[in-house]
Amino acid sequence: MKIAMISSPFVPVPPKKYGGTERVIYYLIKGLLEKGHEVTLFATGDSEVECELVPICEKHLFFGKTKAEQEQIVEKLQDIEAYTNKLLRERAHEFDIIHSHGFDLIEFQHLPNVTTLHGMFTLEEMEYYEQRQCLHYVSISNNQQKPYPDLEYVGTAYNGLDPAEFPVVTEPEKYACFLGRLDREKNPDKAIELAISLGMPIKVAGKVDHLGSEYFDEVLQPLMENPLVEFLGEIGMAEKTKLLSNAAVNLHPTNFREPFGLTVLEAAYCGTPTIAVKRGSMSEIIENHRTGILVEDFTEAYHLMEECLELDREYVAQRARLLFNYHTMTESYLKAYEQVTTEFAARNQE
Repeated sequence: MKIAMISSPFVPVPPKKYGGTERVIYYLIKGLLEKGHEVTLFATGDSEVECELVPICEKHLFFGKTKAEQEQIVEKLQDIEAYTNKLLRERAHEFDIIHSHGFDLIEFQHLPNVTTLHGMFTLEEMEYYEQRQCLHYVSISNNQQKPYPDLEYVGTAYNGLDPAEFPVVTEPEKYACFLGRLDREKNPDKAIELAISLGMPIKVAGKVDHLGSEYFDEVLQPLMENPLVEFLGEIGMAEKTKLLSNAAVNLHPTNFREPFGLTVLEAAYCGTPTIAVKRGSMSEIIENHRTGILVEDFTEAYHLMEECLELDREYVAQRARLLFNYHTMTESYLKAYEQVTTEFAARNQE
């Protein structure tokens, strides 16, 4: 099968630091290539992949750290989207299916297409999706479909990476960790407050952008002054693996409907259990009281920390590696591709 894969202009594939979606794209390409399929990636020019790369821009844009920077990036984005459309129009006839990870495929609705929904739905987006019910979608958890059940879903493909890149650590150090965007959606202040209340050291890593800059200055910065808190900033893959594998527990106090939660999976690969707020996909990723603890809020987590620390880390790692890896993810996408291409073939015969 010949597949056009379309990434965003914000982060290269694979990402150097932040970029969960782009890391997933990298491993999906790897899985497809290993099965003998041909992939052409439309992505930033500084991406590094084993398949053919069609640059949609010379270098990744990343996300603005301030609102003013983000506004400038949005202006560039319109030109890049138009250029991507042009590139895809010129080569669309070469592919059996077009797979987008956020790029608008409305112009290519007459061709076999799939769009992976990597983010959560918002009320502001409802009109956008109402106008695009002609497209085909893959969710990254079953829960993600509930806010908009009427879209043309062709399956759920849970995110998966290569577990071999993550060491299993059964004797961790005595600290908690938080890894993710530093904004109000991810709620790292709740993780820090929980650790401080328990007298437990916590290491915090993540990026700050225009969505979280005020929150970081007003809420997080004062908490960082506590001697129990170590702020690592935005970190790369090697540092992330070290952080997650040696942590006694991963804290995930999300304040929104998490579509998947890649850091929870990465921690689990290492055997590190997660305490998470029971929202979005968390009950699909975490086996409650076996690979982590699901709570209503982090006040409840205060009383369950000891239980979480006693969970079998070998079981945590074994389950994550079996259920969520790039091989199983690739198989899920191939089923979606088959369903869509079969549908279009039947339609063309009518």
